[in-house]
Amino acid sequence: MKANNSTPNYKSSLLTALPLMGLMIVFLSCDFQGYDEKVVLENGEVTSKTIETNEIFDIVEESPSFPGGMEAWNEFLMNHLKYPEQAKEMGIEGTVYVVFEIRKDGSVENAELIRGIGAGCDEEALRVIKESPNWTPGKQRGHIVNVRMRVPIKFKLGDKEVIA
Repeated sequence: MKANNSTPNYKSSLLTALPLMGLMIVFLSCDFQGYDEKVVLENGEVTSKTIETNEIFDIVEESPSFPGGMEAWNEFLMNHLKYPEQAKEMGIEGTVYVVFEIRKDGSVENAELIRGIGAGCDEEALRVIKESPNWTPGKQRGHIVNVRMRVPIKFKLGDKEVIA
């Protein structure tokens, strides 16, 4: 007997459709917190409310900014960083990479070392980051959000002891 090649293979069609249906279910069931939600009040008035979220964004439409801009940030680092004596004696130079969060209220939280150079420079970079004044928080879709920042802090011996 000859097989009928004109009938569709329903099994393969079903197997192709199942993952797509699963993705649609996941997407439609996601709760998009942190954005405006339209609410109809008992009197019929429509308003919006912001749903609170503690999500931390790595990339945002509007990055957090230091009061006074990058020039002020560099000046803050120059005025507050102290080149560690041990690093001076050992001739240690290099870049310390720090990650921290700018919270919705502008405060600096959870400062951590990503990569250091030792001899007291790592601890000094973390100390100054933790002492930073409040920043202007970042925004995503027009809403203030928590943002994770990564910054390099350069330690260089010479005329200017600390360069950021």
